[in-house]
Amino acid sequence: MSISGYNIRNTIALGRSKISLPTKSFVYLPEPYTIGSYERGVQLKNGLFLFMGHLIESPKTSIWDINVPSAIYEDELHGFAWLDDLAAEGSKFTRDLARQWLWEWIDRYGNGNNWKPQLTGRRVVRFINHSQMLLSKATTKQKKIFFKLLGQQTNFLFSGYKSETSNLKRLEALSGLIYCSAILKGKKFFLKSALRKIAREASRCVDANGNIRTRNPEELFSILMMLSWSNSAAIKANKFVLKKHKKIMEVLAVDIRSLRLGNGCLVHFHGGGRGDVGCIDQILSSIKLPNIKIKTNTMDYYRVVKNKTVLILDGGEQLMNSNSSFSALSFELSSGFEELIVNIGPGNIFGDEWLDFSQKLYAHSGVCVANSSPANKRTKIVPVVEHSNDLNNDIIVSSHDGYNDTHGVIHHRKIKMSSNGNLVSGLDTIKSESINQRKVFDNWIKSKNEKFIPFSAQFHIAPNIEINLSDDNKKVTLKTLRGVIWTFEALNGEISIQDSAFMQFGELNPRAAKQIVVTSAAIDYEGAIEWTLSK
Repeated sequence: MSISGYNIRNTIALGRSKISLPTKSFVYLPEPYTIGSYERGVQLKNGLFLFMGHLIESPKTSIWDINVPSAIYEDELHGFAWLDDLAAEGSKFTRDLARQWLWEWIDRYGNGNNWKPQLTGRRVVRFINHSQMLLSKATTKQKKIFFKLLGQQTNFLFSGYKSETSNLKRLEALSGLIYCSAILKGKKFFLKSALRKIAREASRCVDANGNIRTRNPEELFSILMMLSWSNSAAIKANKFVLKKHKKIMEVLAVDIRSLRLGNGCLVHFHGGGRGDVGCIDQILSSIKLPNIKIKTNTMDYYRVVKNKTVLILDGGEQLMNSNSSFSALSFELSSGFEELIVNIGPGNIFGDEWLDFSQKLYAHSGVCVANSSPANKRTKIVPVVEHSNDLNNDIIVSSHDGYNDTHGVIHHRKIKMSSNGNLVSGLDTIKSESINQRKVFDNWIKSKNEKFIPFSAQFHIAPNIEINLSDDNKKVTLKTLRGVIWTFEALNGEISIQDSAFMQFGELNPRAAKQIVVTSAAIDYEGAIEWTLSK
């Protein structure tokens, strides 16, 4: 849909939203489902506005008076997810600030200016969740305005959700519609239709196996969260979601459990962040499953768990476009409740440069050829992975041909985890396996005037880990905050400790971190790095 078409449909929906009778109160007093960040609340309180990778420092300035750097930044403001953070901070000053910014928004935008279905769905959930805080000092007239506005936004969502440009955006708009329909007096007649529509949109977002095209674990959880909120709201209104809706929730609940590290966080792959552990626990505990079994393969993320050591490897399809990450055969590993080997995380929260860096293979704990990330004209690259076990080990054998066109090599990665979880060993090989690949290999060497192709294995270390390289540069000692010690060794290749970063939602800047880099070279069409990580 064109931008003009999108705007026209929203304008029509806005006109229709003012026709029906307004709501005047809640059916029941809502409890907040959304969980904010205390740290983010402190930032906002102090005039630090960090959204979509841009930080604006403007103390004592209204959130509606800052100079927004982009349209997507402005959208984040109008979604009101930041209300969760102000509520999490919870001081009197911050609560007053939330009320002030709400009424300023109503004065400037309550007439429908800049309303979009997805953002409206997100916004009304926050208005309702934090209504006790927002209305605690409101006059009778202000309460009337507040409920009238909620009613109009509900009507707008019913008429306008179709104009959104993706299934995921329509899903968020519909979850807001269901929330309002169940909780606001006089809006229940929307509920049956909305429940049918959200089941349809959910089945378009998620396939029968619980997969989404982006393979972003945090996005997968967002879908589950919206479906869970909708289900809870429907139940309180004495309605029930469709069987299809419930089935998708159950499938996603199993998937999300399979994509968590030992501390309950989600893995850092394809733009996904760690998620909020408390929120994840809350959603999963609300979904009753007859038989909870953690999957060893979810969206082609392969999971190995032994004695509280968790390893999750990306063995899935890699889309080769400008908006995609490449993390083939990289992995994250946790020891008990502590992260050990990580990927650097979602760079979009710190701007375009960090986003570009975070999408490359060298920002993940994988293997890079000639310090580059795969880039070619293919639309996608699909690794080959086999997961097996013997009496003593779980074994992942994998390969991908992302460097086939540019360097003429295939990357093979074999990882073993011992039955007690105390030893993880790996063998990384790059190899030219055909005549055509050897031609590409030779051409690259000639063009660079080299005698070999260099390659390296990166192991990004979680920022809280103490890291020490031995005097002979043969071993690296990793000590966790709880005093657990792991030793990393490379049987061939040269070990070095290099700077890295770790990106987490709520931080003002990427956290400083380190990485173990093992370098080697492919001579005569083949090279190998063998490594061990022992507890």
